[in-house]
Amino acid sequence: MSFIDAHIHLADPGYKGKIDEILEDATQNGVKHLLSNSVDLTTSLETISLAKHHQGLVLAAVGIHPSTVAKEGDPDSQGFEDLLNQHREFVTAIGEIGIDGTYTQDENKFGIQRDTFRFLLSVAEKRRLPVVVHSRSAVREVFDDLSRFNLPRVLLHWYDGPTEDLKMIHDRGWMISISPAVLYSKRIAQIAHAADMTMMLTETDGPVRFHGPFEGKPTRPSFVIGVVGKLSELKSIDPRDVQEDVGRNFRRFVQS
Repeated sequence: MSFIDAHIHLADPGYKGKIDEILEDATQNGVKHLLSNSVDLTTSLETISLAKHHQGLVLAAVGIHPSTVAKEGDPDSQGFEDLLNQHREFVTAIGEIGIDGTYTQDENKFGIQRDTFRFLLSVAEKRRLPVVVHSRSAVREVFDDLSRFNLPRVLLHWYDGPTEDLKMIHDRGWMISISPAVLYSKRIAQIAHAADMTMMLTETDGPVRFHGPFEGKPTRPSFVIGVVGKLSELKSIDPRDVQEDVGRNFRRFVQS
């Protein structure tokens, strides 16, 4: 049996000089796949390089994060298209992309975030690639934009929206990912309990750090073992069944 980290940022500066250590943690603890997400063109290229050098273990998601748009404004759309044209065989998904309502209250800047999100969704639609979506404080806007495109597969990373929307997410064939926060956050545990196992993946979002039993510890892929254990408890099912479900869901998400 194996584990999945469906959302990590290996090209983040927080992991600089530690990649061998992080990948060793994954292999020694049975984490079979790491879907490494990007936040801009630079990290997209770095992530692709990691996927090339660690084929099978590291899978590349390339994208422009809403925080990048909030800081830098309109992205280099042509540069992103060129990157995909040059490295398509090593790109598994488009991510991390989305909208974040906490970054700005300026209507114009929020509009740039949304325009960028729609551009990236159109790229994913055209190339038939799955998307990894950030939706903090902007769930309604994200749902509206996702519904405008014919996307093969959608992952709502670290979903913290209304539990009432989980049925709609499930019915549309989308997925959510559960982070180590499930071990101490009542809100995330509530979402995990309410969601169907056929729509759930596990993630770390590393190098983002966590509280509870992870307080003071650098985030590693092996943290997903604890997530599986907590899901087993919340669902009252065997941990091996959780592993099987997550593995099956992940294969469905990344299928070409």
